[in-house]
Amino acid sequence: MQLPPPLRQAIAQELTACNSAQLHAAASKLSDAYRQSNAAQALATEAERAAYLAVRMPATYAAVTHALRWTRERFPEEIHSALDLGSGPGTALWAASEAFPSLASCTAVERNSQFAAVARRMAQRCEHPALRSAEWITGDASVPQGSWDLVLCSYVLNELSSAQRAVFLGSAWGRTAKLLVLIEPGTTAGFANILSARTQLLRDGARIIAPCPNQQPCPMASDDWCHFAARVERTAEHRRLKDAELGHEDEKFSYMAVVRDGCLTDDPDAASNSARILRHPRIFSGYAQLTLCAEGKIAQTTVTRSHKDDWRRLKRLGWGDRW
Repeated sequence: MQLPPPLRQAIAQELTACNSAQLHAAASKLSDAYRQSNAAQALATEAERAAYLAVRMPATYAAVTHALRWTRERFPEEIHSALDLGSGPGTALWAASEAFPSLASCTAVERNSQFAAVARRMAQRCEHPALRSAEWITGDASVPQGSWDLVLCSYVLNELSSAQRAVFLGSAWGRTAKLLVLIEPGTTAGFANILSARTQLLRDGARIIAPCPNQQPCPMASDDWCHFAARVERTAEHRRLKDAELGHEDEKFSYMAVVRDGCLTDDPDAASNSARILRHPRIFSGYAQLTLCAEGKIAQTTVTRSHKDDWRRLKRLGWGDRW
């Protein structure tokens, strides 16, 4: 996927404040910080924040966009208000404004006031009026009081301790009128945070609509983890700052979307025979093999050319899609 033109332009405009050498050094520092799980401290300078926009925001946007697209397959209802917790430069709200055209108001919470200022400037280039007029809450504020149709927590849980995560999730769910979406890095640690959140939210009465096809215990083995991938096109500047040759980047992520009872027009479990494709389909001559999460277990299934409808459908689907 490509970033929408207004977002590409907003990023490019922010990069003009720094010279090439500053950006390259900041991008290298940011990469080192991510490897050490200390990214928050690598956003102290203007160059570091600009480097984040160039080398991290596109991948994060792609991950959130994919998670929301899969969520929308199960949640076709309108969303009028959104709360983005740990918003950074507003990445998740850019994705939400694309996924939910009905969005009328946005609230963003970001502890880094300078990053929030960047987000405000960038939002003015968004075509969606809800993002342009968003309310930005800065500083070490807790989850604000109120209620929103959609609450987004993108790449936030990994920055909290286990005790902090439990309190944070309770507050986030308490502010959710309809839909709560969590996105984390597609690592074993990221999935562990999603799995822990899954247990807590189910206990609190939430209903899972994606990616899990039902409410049964997660069947993923202890030596495996549930994650997906989003591919985003790299710009020339993105490739230069990452010293990369490929024209694209694959962002691996884990996610979960939950709803409150009664906010869907149909039963979240009505399609109980559906499944989620957990790996890239293995395509052979005349048949394909799928790894699926279905009916509370991980299952393998084979699709042959003789099953014409399934074979045609498979051509449009891939890792992460519903089956």
